[in-house]
Amino acid sequence: MPRIYSLEVFASKCIVEITINGLFIFRADAKNGTSLNYPFNTELIGKGNEIKITAYPTLLDNGLPSSYSDVKILGTIKIYGENEITGPGAGQFVQRIEFSDVLAQRQMQAETITDLTKLFPMSKSFTFDNEGLSFKNRLVDAPVIKDEKILLDYAEKLRDIITKQDLEALWAEYKPKVDDYALAYPPEFPEPLNWFTDFFKNDFFPGGPITNFKRGDIGLRSWCDGRVWELFVKPAQKFFVNQGLDGDINSVEVYVSMVDGKLRIIR
Repeated sequence: MPRIYSLEVFASKCIVEITINGLFIFRADAKNGTSLNYPFNTELIGKGNEIKITAYPTLLDNGLPSSYSDVKILGTIKIYGENEITGPGAGQFVQRIEFSDVLAQRQMQAETITDLTKLFPMSKSFTFDNEGLSFKNRLVDAPVIKDEKILLDYAEKLRDIITKQDLEALWAEYKPKVDDYALAYPPEFPEPLNWFTDFFKNDFFPGGPITNFKRGDIGLRSWCDGRVWELFVKPAQKFFVNQGLDGDINSVEVYVSMVDGKLRIIR
């Protein structure tokens, strides 16, 4: 049974962005503080995991941009056992998340420059190894994709599948993602196909998928050095979204990569 790797971060007075092994995880305006508690088994690669946290200035309530000295980022990387409740006193400690050395460096730089905005962005990486689970094949070893045309072609294919509500065709594209999640979190996905069918047939499709966008509306964003691409609808809509006709709006991020020579949904 895989243990659960968890990233727990608090940030304030900045815009904070987090990637794990090159894959986008989180971005938020933490002007008044924001917290993240994120299990990341599906982002593990075994040796040399890298969590990168980057801070950008935000606009404070007084109308001024935040300074490097305003920024606060702290947290932990932990491992939890099956059914273990997350919390400050629980879990196995792996590494502390803190920015004191980065801030000290910026303090020294601030003494020699007049434009303090040049002290942003501020980034720091935290590295560690894990045993067992590894999705290096997805995030590190997958082929780099440089041809945006094939990505747009694939995005249109996915849009058309969703429009037709073709469950069988969607499963063929979605299976790598579900298989990875079933490996990373077995108790939550004991029967991957049943989980997939239940979500899309009984929840997402009845909610009314939004697919009235054209090729020019499709946005592409590169992660993992071009190995993984995020699909979205410009300016900032997730690729799979419904209208919530059945009560709740569903939105699903779509990240694609090459799997056995073909584009597939992997996250």
